[in-house]
Amino acid sequence: MLEVEQIGEHEWRFVYPPKYRQLMDKFDEGIELWETGHARAAEKIYKEIIAEFPGFIDVYHQLAILYEESGRDRLAFDNWLKGYQIGKQAFPHNFTPGKDLLPWAFLENRPFLRCTHAFGLCFFDGGNLAKAMELFEFIISANPNDNQGIRALLAEGYLKTGNYRAVLDLCGKYKGDPTVDLTYGKPYALLKLGDKGKATLLLREAVEFSPKVARELLKKRHIPPESLHPDRYTVGGDDEAFYYWERSGILWEDPEIKQWLIQNVGKGKRSKSNQR
Repeated sequence: MLEVEQIGEHEWRFVYPPKYRQLMDKFDEGIELWETGHARAAEKIYKEIIAEFPGFIDVYHQLAILYEESGRDRLAFDNWLKGYQIGKQAFPHNFTPGKDLLPWAFLENRPFLRCTHAFGLCFFDGGNLAKAMELFEFIISANPNDNQGIRALLAEGYLKTGNYRAVLDLCGKYKGDPTVDLTYGKPYALLKLGDKGKATLLLREAVEFSPKVARELLKKRHIPPESLHPDRYTVGGDDEAFYYWERSGILWEDPEIKQWLIQNVGKGKRSKSNQR
């Protein structure tokens, strides 16, 4: 039986029965088959594992990825839902969201955190931002170190739903974070809240630190860079800029916002090399 147990002050982790360890080699075999293009064989192994141990959350996650890649979105959603539900049912009543933690540092917690992230993306990409934000807020409260980049999704979601105060609160929790969703999101939120002076200063800082993002937002044609990779990006790179435009570019199409951006591109702090 899958359980979540307390191991320290406000720290918890998943505890798996011996059967889970016994099935790990078989699980790794399924992943290897999937990665080498043998999806049907991988699917068969994943289903066998579920039959032996229905609480194997990572199998539902991997099966969902397999289904999504083959265009079977409904089956993908169902498996992410199942993995999430199994994980949630393992929590005891005395686990307090917002206070108790489920750290990513404990490997046993990662399957549930991964599955919840993917489950949230189903709602996010499907337009149900309210449900997505609920799931993302749970993840980041349980793992504030945010090894999954949830804060970027939260910033995007808050801006798209007009929750500008939440953007400021989020940025306050991650001061100095170079994530462009925060560095560009905070001035955007401040402008919408009427603080144009501070918003402009922060926008210029964002443009100075990540100039390619501003240039991408202002392009008339957006061509995916050769460096584009679905699972990662380079900080300060063309791929980071393209991904940000792809997700949040619509926010900057607001005529007032776009004109404000145009006016402030190239007006960041002078570099030391230009100071005499």
